[in-house]
Amino acid sequence: MPKIQLLSEDLINKIAAGEVIERPASVVKELMENSLDAKATSIIIEIENYGKDLISVRDNGEGMDETDARNSMVRHATSKIKDVQDLFSIHTLGFRGEALASIAAVSTMSITTKQQGRMEGFQITMEAGRIIQEGIIGAEEGTTIQIKNLFFNTPARKKFLKTDSVELRHIIDVIQRYALINHQVSFRLLHQGNELINSPSMADLRSKVASIYGIKAAKEMLGVQYDHEGIRIYGLVGKPSQSRNDKSQQAIFVNKRWIKNEDISTAVYDAYHSLLFVNTHPLLVLGLELDPARIDVNVHPTKSEIKIEQKEAVVNAVFTAIKEALQSHNLTPTVEMEEQLTFGTPRRTLPKTGIKYAFDSSAQAVFTVNESSSGSEYASAEEVSIAPEQGFPEDIPATVAFPALKILGQVHKTFFVAETAGGVFFIDQHAAHERVLYEQFLEQYMTQRIEVQQLLQGEVLECTPTERMLIIEHKMALEQLGFRVEDFGQNTFVVKSVPLILGRQQPQAMVYEIIALLREGKQKLQDRKEEIITRMACRAAVMAGDTLTNIQMEDIVRDLATKKDPYTCPHGRPTMIKTQAEELEKKFKRK
Repeated sequence: MPKIQLLSEDLINKIAAGEVIERPASVVKELMENSLDAKATSIIIEIENYGKDLISVRDNGEGMDETDARNSMVRHATSKIKDVQDLFSIHTLGFRGEALASIAAVSTMSITTKQQGRMEGFQITMEAGRIIQEGIIGAEEGTTIQIKNLFFNTPARKKFLKTDSVELRHIIDVIQRYALINHQVSFRLLHQGNELINSPSMADLRSKVASIYGIKAAKEMLGVQYDHEGIRIYGLVGKPSQSRNDKSQQAIFVNKRWIKNEDISTAVYDAYHSLLFVNTHPLLVLGLELDPARIDVNVHPTKSEIKIEQKEAVVNAVFTAIKEALQSHNLTPTVEMEEQLTFGTPRRTLPKTGIKYAFDSSAQAVFTVNESSSGSEYASAEEVSIAPEQGFPEDIPATVAFPALKILGQVHKTFFVAETAGGVFFIDQHAAHERVLYEQFLEQYMTQRIEVQQLLQGEVLECTPTERMLIIEHKMALEQLGFRVEDFGQNTFVVKSVPLILGRQQPQAMVYEIIALLREGKQKLQDRKEEIITRMACRAAVMAGDTLTNIQMEDIVRDLATKKDPYTCPHGRPTMIKTQAEELEKKFKRK
């Protein structure tokens, strides 16, 4: 008996579905692309039970007649290409003709469609790839496709879906991407009847970005325009001050197809170069228009990856376009005074110099010499006095894990110098203060006695629909960290209270960091509390370059002496180093 068997059509369809349809968001993506190819100006997506029970995509596009509606269910039947030449010059988002057949193979799917000028519409229903009902029906112009019971006959695929909230975020993400680049098309998303996205048709890209990312973000972003030798680039990029902790607000499109391309992404980061703070990422909505004959989109089942023939030219164009946008604009962050005043006094910024540690004369003590009546060249010991400007601190007593210290002063606005028995200590002011705040806040969190600061006027927090879902899902956990947020309309929250540990720091940045941490994995906020507390302590601690008084230095070191692990910051860097007196004596040739 031969070992190689011809597979049944049903099994072939299920295999194909496994390549194309990974999750509910894959279905939404394929159906939206069909709607956009049909020149729709309005797309409404409705889902139930996070897309597992129902996905409905309704558009006002061209519609189909009966024959096309039937053929659309057949694998490799498409209106997008006709011959091999068309395959290498694709102008549409869809082209393989396998998406609808793959979806129908693992669900119950119905298509209701009506062409413009026709009196009646047509409806066809399939279950597991087989037609169970079809006929004439009254309908609105356009096409409505409903997917019910997704993966009902492939339980293995259904079992490997992520949590409901993760699947919903994937759906929101894919809708947001296509809403951004198609500003003339309105998009709506409803889940269980609740509206999650309402992005109306807009006159331009910036207005569309404002409806998705918020007015403040869109207002600050820089326009990108480039057109040279068949490569056109347009879009918006964020200022370095707008950078985020993840890449969730980056969208790159080639001929309006959302793609992932490492070469283009690298060109983006090369253009920013050192303007970005470490481990942060720019906001980005970038559209590229390339000759379809010089790109290959038929390299991945989900069509999310492409090959570019003139790769070096495109990479250089992206680099040049973004670099010119950054260089031609003032990148100074815009600060709203009202926003600052509602929270507290902003941190004083120090002027940049070419020297990392500029030498300043001490502001801690002034040496004065009294006039000598004898006219002696040198003053006597009694005539020299030290006049402290702010007073010297008392000696810091020893503890079990900490030696007795006497603070002498601050060096380069970065390190404390302290005398101890048998030597001298150099203390990193940021690392020391970070350890103090970390243990203080961790103790407050563990005992559920977090000290909070009520804001007289709440801080407005604009977020994307995906971020909104994360905030709602983890609202109670955020309150346990001291952040009380209240709904303030569509995709907007108001921060009413913040942990006292944050001091003068702006709360929005910290909330965005927490959201970014939650995006990275499936862990709940509870599982990442230590990492979040570490970041909060790092942000709130004094920084290198901050000038401190003797009393402030003493307070930090006294607090550090009481901590369980005073020798390193939460990131593992040392808080202090000691130089033995014997080593100093050797250097000065005393031994």
